[in-house]
Amino acid sequence: MKILFEGGKYDIENLKKCFGDKFYHQIGNFGYIDVVGYYHSNDNKLYYFLPKLFITENDFFLNTGIHYHTLFYDNIDELLERNITLLNWFRKFLILFYKSLAEYKNRVNNRIVELGETLQLSTNLENNEFTFLDLVLTLLNFYKKNKEFFIFHIKEQKSDKYKKVSWSKTIKQQQPIFIDNIPIYNNLNTKAKKVNNDEILMTYFYSVLNHLKHEYKIDITIDSPYTLIKGERFKNLLENGLYKIKKVRDNYYSDKLKAIYNLLVLFFEKTSVGNARDKNNDFIVVKQYHNVFEDMIDKMLSDSFSDRKTSNGVSLSILKNNQDGKVLDHLFEFDSLFDNDESVFYIGDSKYYKHNSSISENSVYKQFTYAKNVIQYNIDLLHENAKIPSLINKNIRYRDELTEGYSISPNFFIQGIIKDINDFDTHGLAQNINKGTEKNAHFKERLFDRDTLFINYYEINFLFVLNAYTNFSSSNIIELRNYFKTEFKRHFISYFKNHSGFDFYEFIFENEGDLKQFVDTEFRYLIGRIIRTLSSSTRLILAMNPRIEGKLDDKNLLEKFIVRNNSLTRRKEFFYMSEGLPIHIIKDFEF
Repeated sequence: MKILFEGGKYDIENLKKCFGDKFYHQIGNFGYIDVVGYYHSNDNKLYYFLPKLFITENDFFLNTGIHYHTLFYDNIDELLERNITLLNWFRKFLILFYKSLAEYKNRVNNRIVELGETLQLSTNLENNEFTFLDLVLTLLNFYKKNKEFFIFHIKEQKSDKYKKVSWSKTIKQQQPIFIDNIPIYNNLNTKAKKVNNDEILMTYFYSVLNHLKHEYKIDITIDSPYTLIKGERFKNLLENGLYKIKKVRDNYYSDKLKAIYNLLVLFFEKTSVGNARDKNNDFIVVKQYHNVFEDMIDKMLSDSFSDRKTSNGVSLSILKNNQDGKVLDHLFEFDSLFDNDESVFYIGDSKYYKHNSSISENSVYKQFTYAKNVIQYNIDLLHENAKIPSLINKNIRYRDELTEGYSISPNFFIQGIIKDINDFDTHGLAQNINKGTEKNAHFKERLFDRDTLFINYYEINFLFVLNAYTNFSSSNIIELRNYFKTEFKRHFISYFKNHSGFDFYEFIFENEGDLKQFVDTEFRYLIGRIIRTLSSSTRLILAMNPRIEGKLDDKNLLEKFIVRNNSLTRRKEFFYMSEGLPIHIIKDFEF
C-alpha cells in the first residue's frame, strides 16, 4: 500500500513507473498529483490519493511529524508497525475514505472518472465490473455478518472428524497417557475416506482474510482454527489460487459455503496477474474533489427542491441553479431570525482548502451575489403562492409590503478542517469569530434593506463529515440537519444582539389601522429600519444603529426618541414622538 496526496510533488520517474501517464500532471522533472481517490494496479498494489487538506504548510502529514513523501517513497508497513496509533487510524480512515467515493459515485454518477462500473457487492454476485476494494469489503462484511455460521461449521467439522475412529490403528501407533488408570489417546486415527473440501475451502478463506488484514491495514479480529497459509506460500497461492480453488468445488456445499467459494473465485480472479480475462487495475478518482466535499456538506444541510414548484410550474430548483449559471452549494429553508412563523432561505458555500488556507475575497463577493439572486427569485416567483398556496410554503416571506422591509437573508461559508486526527465522532461545527462577519450594504444604517447582507464563517470537522456521509442513516442525517439549522440561526441572532451595533425595539399598536397610520406618517425616517413579521399584525420591529463607523447617525431620527428611567422597574423606557400622533411607547425587542 502507498499513499500520495493531492497537489503533492513527486519525482516524475517514480510516478510513471507506478501510474504511466495517469493521475498527475508534469512540470519539469516533477509530477503533481491532481486527483483524489483509489487505484488498484495490475501487480496487486493499492494506492490512495488523499485530499490536500491533510498536508500542512510544512509538508507534514497533519500533526504527525511525518513528511508526506514518506508515505510514498518509504516502506509504509514498517512505519505503521512502529506507530500503532497511526496504524489504527489508517485502518478506520482508509475504509471510510473509499466508501465516501463510492457514495459520491452513487449520488452524482457522471462526475466520477473511473474504469468499470462500481457497486457495493453482496454474496449474491452479478456479472458487473467492480473494484478490488469493493471485493475486499464484501469479503470482510461476509465474515463479520456470518460469524455464527463459522463457529457452528467449525464445531460440526470437529464432530464429524471423530465419528469414525480406527481404534486398532490408534492403539498400535501410540502409547496412551494414563490418568487414574484410564488410557487417554491424544491423536485418534480416523477413517477419512476422502479429502475434506470444506476444510480446504475454509483454510483458503481464513488465509485470505489474514492477508487482507495485514496488507491493507483492515481493522478486523480473525479467530482461525486452521493452519493459515502465509508468507511465500501465500504468494504462491495468489498465483495459483484460481486453479486450486476450482479443484475443491463441491456440489454438496451449503449456501454459505457456496457464497464463500464464489467470493474466493472472484478474489483470485482479481489478484491473478496472469489472468487475461479481467482488467486487474481499477480505480475511482475525482479530479475536482471540492465537488465531493460540497456533496458531503450538502447531504447534511440542504433541502430538496425537486418536487416543489411555483403556481405557474416553475421548479424551485431554480433557486439553487440560477439562470445566470451560478449554482449554490447549499440552500435550505428555515425560520427567519425574528419570527418562527415565517421562514427564509439560508445560503451556504462550502470551502475545500489546503490546511490553514483562507477564503478568497472573490468568494465573498460571489456569496453576496448568490444571496441577491435568491432574494430576487423569491420576489419574482415565490410570491405567486397566493394563487395556489399548497404548492409553496406560505410562510416563506422576504418583503413586507406595508413597511417595505426585507427579512435578513443569512449567508455562511463552511470550511472543513482537521484538529484532532482521531476524532471522527464530533461535528466540531463552530463559528470562526476571529474572521468576523462580512457585511454588504447600500445604506449601512438600514438593516431591513434588500442590499444589506451578512456572511458568517464556519468550520466543521472533516473527519466527522466523512463519517456521517458514509455511515449515517437517513434519520441520523435529518436529526443532524435540524441541529445545524438551529445552530446557524442561533449564531446569527447572537451576532445581531451582541456584535452588529444595532439596537432592536418593538412598537405595539392597538390595531392594524393605527400601525398603518404610523408607518405612513414616519415612513421617511423609518424606511429600511422597520419590518412587520407574520406572527403579529400589530407589531413593528425597529433596528437602529446610532453610530456608524464612529459617527453619530440619523440625528433627526434620534431626536424623536425620549428616554426615561423607571424607578420601579429600574429600566429605561423608550418613547417615540410621531408628528400628529400620540407618543408611542416602544420597548427592547427580545429575539
